[in-house]
Formats: sequence, structure tokens, C-alpha cells
Amino acid sequence: MKAYKLVILIGTLFLGLMSMRYKPKNDSDPIVARVDSIMKQMSLEEKVGQLNHLTSGYKPDTASGGKVLEKQIAEGRVGALTASSSVANLIKYQKIAVEESRLHIPLLFAEDVLHGFRTIFPVPIAQASSWDMEAIEKADRIAAIEASSAGVNWTFAPMVDISRDPRWGRVMEGAGEDTYLGSCIARARVRGFQGDSLGNGTSIMACVKHFAAYGAPEGGREYSTVDVSDRVLREVYLPPYRAAIDAGVATIMNSFNVVDRIPTSCSKYLMTDIARGEWGFKGYFVSDAYSYFELVPFGVAANTKEAAALSINAGGDMDLWSEIFIQNLPQLVKEGKVSEKQINASVKRILYYKFKMGLFDDPYRYLSQKRKDETLSKPEFKNASREIARKTMVLLKNDKQLLPLSNNYKTIALIGSLADSRENNNMVGNWSCDSKRNDIVTLYDGLKEIFPGSHIVKSEGSKAYGICPENLISAAVSVAQQADLVILAIGEEGYSSGECASRVDISLPGNQEALIEAVAATGKPVVAVIFAGRPMVLTPVIDKLQAVLYVWQPGTMGGLAIADVLSGAYNPSGKLTMTFPRHQGQVPIYYNQLSVGRPRLGPEDKRWGVAKWSDELNEPLFPFGFGLSYTSFSYSNLKLSKNRINRTDSLLISVDVRNTGEKDGEEVVQLYTHDVLGSVVRPVKELKGFKKIMLRKGELKTVSFTIHPADLAFYTIDMSHKAESGDFKVFVGGCSDGGLEAVFALE
Repeated sequence: MKAYKLVILIGTLFLGLMSMRYKPKNDSDPIVARVDSIMKQMSLEEKVGQLNHLTSGYKPDTASGGKVLEKQIAEGRVGALTASSSVANLIKYQKIAVEESRLHIPLLFAEDVLHGFRTIFPVPIAQASSWDMEAIEKADRIAAIEASSAGVNWTFAPMVDISRDPRWGRVMEGAGEDTYLGSCIARARVRGFQGDSLGNGTSIMACVKHFAAYGAPEGGREYSTVDVSDRVLREVYLPPYRAAIDAGVATIMNSFNVVDRIPTSCSKYLMTDIARGEWGFKGYFVSDAYSYFELVPFGVAANTKEAAALSINAGGDMDLWSEIFIQNLPQLVKEGKVSEKQINASVKRILYYKFKMGLFDDPYRYLSQKRKDETLSKPEFKNASREIARKTMVLLKNDKQLLPLSNNYKTIALIGSLADSRENNNMVGNWSCDSKRNDIVTLYDGLKEIFPGSHIVKSEGSKAYGICPENLISAAVSVAQQADLVILAIGEEGYSSGECASRVDISLPGNQEALIEAVAATGKPVVAVIFAGRPMVLTPVIDKLQAVLYVWQPGTMGGLAIADVLSGAYNPSGKLTMTFPRHQGQVPIYYNQLSVGRPRLGPEDKRWGVAKWSDELNEPLFPFGFGLSYTSFSYSNLKLSKNRINRTDSLLISVDVRNTGEKDGEEVVQLYTHDVLGSVVRPVKELKGFKKIMLRKGELKTVSFTIHPADLAFYTIDMSHKAESGDFKVFVGGCSDGGLEAVFALE
């Protein structure tokens, strides 16, 4: 009898432990129960309403204007609004949602907060050039604090699309051409926006975009076809999205392109199989603007009704602006073409994050004009913008150490239409959100403050677009002739990059090349300060300039940041995250190209029948990872802890880096590997680590990296993701080109 009772007791304990083990994780999450409680009360139409994202400027009927939007909110037919409106208007819309709709479900308010809200930071491609994850995270933390004070609780950022084509206008929104670096930045930006926890009042939901491979359009043309193999998709383009998901990103935005000839807005493979199935993504998907509707012009849906069914059945959740869900989903459910279970899953995901953001507890927690007035443009935010902007600037050339500038120049000629411009987002770049013109510090402003003893004379010279009259160039030459030094403020306007700003010609716009040639002919020392949102072809002018500082579009405090670098108050430390081509015919050009069967053995290799252009070098003008300093660095004593590792080992790599110049400075120490022999062709180099260090003049530091076998994994010939045995080369240096070398083997 006792034995029988013991068996019963053991069995009971076993079943109890098993039930605990297999208890659904969400059962312990109180938000799940609250979501379920609301779901039981919702009609099908109200559920579909949560999937409908409109703009606060919504006016489908000019006769009734905004009243149409108010009516839809009151009927529970809107789940989110794009928040391009005043706090007072957002309060009005939220009040309708929580007081006039049947179930009182609050609205989400979203905005494109890409690189700052009121205080604008450098464009993302510039921030990436800092190679400073703390700075990047800080920029987006401040952006979130400012945006949340203005009612925004969701941003359509970060963009993590890897791109190897500077013709594509949206390279300004991303991190450049490298997957490893892009993944690090994706994590940093999600942490910046979302903070330690969502719902704390100053964090906003991030939205990683554009899923997927949007950065690889044919010809660099916006909205164009993307055609990549599954191996390239998984090795090059998908990892940054995965990194963002691992960092806890709340939402994902579909891209406008196709992958494997399937529009991403209806790709079950991408949304359901990979993001949710393989990666465990728990948040929700939102279309890019009208992208669900665009299945019709793509030719995969006969009408918007079919487009709605394709999108939601593939795993889509929220429709941005096109309204095809609200118009078609109820009828599709009645016809059995979409299951209500599918709609329920989408609605639960959206409601979950509304609870997570604390909107059910306090729908107005982000809506306070007083808080907005007290938060925006704080002095400490502007100081951060200036400090971060300095880190992003890349010194491309500095003959005879012309920079940093001394205070001995009595007259400085500041030439170019970008020298003192607050127009066209020239300083702050595209997607500058709530930026105010009067907050912007131009280069002219910065130079006057940092060089008070110099007389600074402005001349337009040439515009950053179109062809300017010759007399403007002549006037600039006259100004240059009277000066001791010339600073050329050249490049492209802020609106020349960004969405729908692809260019077939990425040389300097207008007749800026003629301006450079004319000014250089005066014999005066010339410093070029180049504003841009993409890499540009500088080959025709690079030899005519003594110094070149690439400042991108540096943000609200950009003028002071540039002056800090020119004066030497800050020693430039930026490194390129996209390759600069010699000629646009080289594009796409990137450092981690595949090994070829007939390699060219350097610039001096003149053999016939090797992989080369007949009229241009293979090498870029400036390679990935390149950037000069006002000091110099030497690398020595590269050591590997082992020359062979097995599958459970790790490899410690160390190198000595010394500041051999006369100034303190920062260096980005970069680690690359090359898989010598693989079952498929492997890249010539791959970035596997980097560290940004500060070295006082004469100082030496030992920098260490750890490589694990998993870091060497790739998609093998049978599409297994693993590292293969064999030899690996290691390269360590300050750029992707060159560096110290060593070899190890993986057993």
C-alpha cells in the first residue's frame, strides 16, 4: 500500500513538473490575459480596424475634410496614425478613440524618426562612419526622448538594409555595405529607440526596415527589382534584421521590392517561415506606404481584394495608408478566403504592444504640450549632436598636413552654395522630422565662432545642383585670390539623397568640378568640405585639392562640428562604411567581393585575360574602412593564441597599436578573415570585429579579439549554416586594404 502511494506521489510530481515545463510562456505574462479579454468583445470589423493605419492628415473627401478621420476613429476603424500633427490634434484623436469608440482602444502614433526628432543628428550613413556603437545608441536615445515628448510612440526606423550601390538614394538611411557592421549598428539603434523597457514614457517602439534586401535594387533605382540567391540573401542581407529581432525590436516594415520574384509584402517565406518561424519574431509587421496595395501593379493580384488576402495570409499585420484591409478583410472572411484566426493573430500582436507601451493604462502618457516644450532642443541634446557629428566625419586627404588649420589665416574664402545654407535640408539631410530652420548651425556660423580672428568672406561660386552662370565662378575666383586659404563647401543637397532620390550620375552635381578647377588654379591652399548622403565619385577633382573632409549631412550642430575638426579641436576618427568608386562604372563595388578564377594581381598586373576593366583600375578611390587622422598609427606584433583550433575552441588574436604621430587620436582597429578553401566560393575578406580606441601621442595599446568557430560559419554547398574545416587568413589593420596577416586552421 505504501509503495502504491509512493508511485502515485511520484507520478503526480512528474505530471506537475511536465505541466510546468510545457506551460506556454505567455501564460505568465499578464498582458496576454488582458489582450484576450478585449478580443472576446471585438467584432470582426473592430478587429480589422486595428490593422488599419492612416495618416493624421487623412482627407479622402475634401468636402468633409478631417471629419472623415474622426468618424472612422469613433467607429473603431483605425488602429494607428502617422503623427505628423500637433500635440493638440493627437490629443483630440486619442480622446475620440478612448472615449467615443465602443471598446475605448487607444491609438498608436508613428513617425519617421530616422536620425533625430527636433535635434537632428548626422544621417545614418554618417553615424555608421563613426564606428562608435555608444554614440549611435545615444543619438537614437535622445531622438526617442524628444519624439515621445511630442506624442510619438513608434518610429519607422532603423533602416538596416545593406547596400553596395551608392546610386541608390537610401544609402543615407543605412549603415553601408558590410553585414557584420550593419548588424552591430542594428542592435545599437534598437536599444537606443526602445531603451531599457518599452512603456517607460521615453522609449518608443522601433521598426526595422525594409524587409528584405531592399538595398540591392537593380541599377540602384528606387523601388526596382531585387534578384539575389537564397545564399546571398541569408549571408549578406538578412543578418541585420535578425540582429534587430534578437535585440527585441517591436515591429518590422515590409519593403517595396520583390525577392525571388515574390513581392515581400506577400512573402510567406520571409515573414512567416524565416522571421517568425526560424527567428522567433513576436512583434508585428507593417506594410511600407501602400505596399500591400502595390501587389496589384506588381501583377500578382488582380485587385485590392486579392492583394489584401495575399498580404495577411502570408503573415502581414498592419496596412499603412492603403486601406485595403479595412475595405476587404471582413468580406474575405465571409467568403472563407481569409480565416478570422489569422486576423485574430495579427490583432493580438498589435494590442499586445499597445498594452506594452502603457497606452491602455494612460492613453495620454505621450501627449503633453508642456513636456514637449520642456524637452525639445535641450542644450545637452544639441551638445550631443555636435559631439557625435565630429565622430562621423572622414578625412580623405591631407597633403602636407594642411589640416588642422592654424589661427594664422587672416582671410578665409568660404566658397560654395552649401557654406551657409539652411535650405533643402542641406545641413541636416533628408528625413529631418521636426527640425527647425533657425536651430541649424551652418559651416559659416561655425567658422566665425571657432576662428574669430579670421575674416571670412563668402562666395556662392556654384550651386549643388544645375549649371550656374560663369560669372558666379569668376566672382569666387576673385574672392579666392584675395584670401590666404580657400574652403570649398561642395557636394549634394539634402534632398539629393533619401527615398526616391536615386542617381545615375554620382559625381559632383552641376558645374562644381569647374568651380574646383578654377579655384585651384589660383594656387591658394584649398580645403574641400563635402556634404553628401552617399559616396560620390571624386576622381576628377581629388588631385586639385590639398585636403578633403567628408562631412556627410551632419545635423543641427553640423557647422560647429565641422569647425571643430578643421581647427583640430577634434582629431577626425571616422572611417568609411561604403567603398568610394573611382568611376561610377565600377558600381556596385565593395570590399568583400568573391574570389574569382582569374584574379588580377594588383594594379600593376597588365596581363590579358584577368578580371579587370580595360579603361579603369579595379581598385576603388577610397576603400571600405578608410579614414585619415591628424596623427599616425603603426601596427605590430600580431599574435594568434593557437595556429589550430577545434570546434569547441576559441582563438585569441592580439595586435599592438601605437600612436606614432604628434597628436592624441582615435583609431578603429579592424579584424578581417578569409576562408581559403570552401565548398562554395568565399569572399576575399570579411569583417569579423572592430574596436575604436583612443591613443595619446606615443602611446601603445594591445588590442585583442576572440574568434569562435561559429563566427566563421556560412551557407555551405548544401545550404547548411556552419564553418568548414581548413585554413583561414587573418588581417588586422586600420582599413580593409592591407594590414598585418597571419594564418590558422580550423579542424
